[in-house]
Amino acid sequence: MNDTPGSNTRSKKTYDAAKTKETILDAAELIFAEQGYSAARVDAIAKASGYNKSLIYQYYQDKIGLYTEVVKRADQLGDRVLGEVIGQLQMDESLTTDATKFKRYITTIVKHSYQFMLDHPRFMKIFAWEAAEEWKTWNQITYRPDDISLFLEIAKKAKQNGLLRSDLDPTFFPLFLLNNVFFATLTLSRFKSFGSGTDSSAEQDIELAKEQTASFIICGLMNPSYL
Repeated sequence: MNDTPGSNTRSKKTYDAAKTKETILDAAELIFAEQGYSAARVDAIAKASGYNKSLIYQYYQDKIGLYTEVVKRADQLGDRVLGEVIGQLQMDESLTTDATKFKRYITTIVKHSYQFMLDHPRFMKIFAWEAAEEWKTWNQITYRPDDISLFLEIAKKAKQNGLLRSDLDPTFFPLFLLNNVFFATLTLSRFKSFGSGTDSSAEQDIELAKEQTASFIICGLMNPSYL
């Protein structure tokens, strides 16, 4: 039978281990975001998590292993959140032949990616540290985030059907799409309400920034005849 003392003990240990790992990852995410990979110390992560360093090594082997799990968790969460809003759009066979649908697709990606970065500022800081350090640590980790493959395949089809600019190499479609969102989000607080001419609320500023970013990206990527 399952209702044995040993069975209950094993279940409790499994639950506690999962919770402990999440707590450690939360602490690691905080330290990596604030200090970058190079400056972050496992001692600081252990202190922030409330667990000793030996337990962290038991779960994640070393600092790069811990960092890998932080990146993996962030990437998988981002994929899940974005997939929930563009999944149906990507299944539409006319996506890469219908300019209106394609523009809506880009706009949806931009707005939700923008909001995701705002909702998870630690991820944004980690990406900024990586960019500043020329992605050296990112390129060492065993987990390979894939933000490009699906967008690239869609871009190739859109280019064949004339939806993209004739001088645009489809390879750069995901690069321009994702990077423009990232840097627009990163600099939002610096240029808050810049050029709006009104005393708009923070929420209105964010929505305006999303709209303007999407419009800019669409104008840069799509065939001008469809704008």
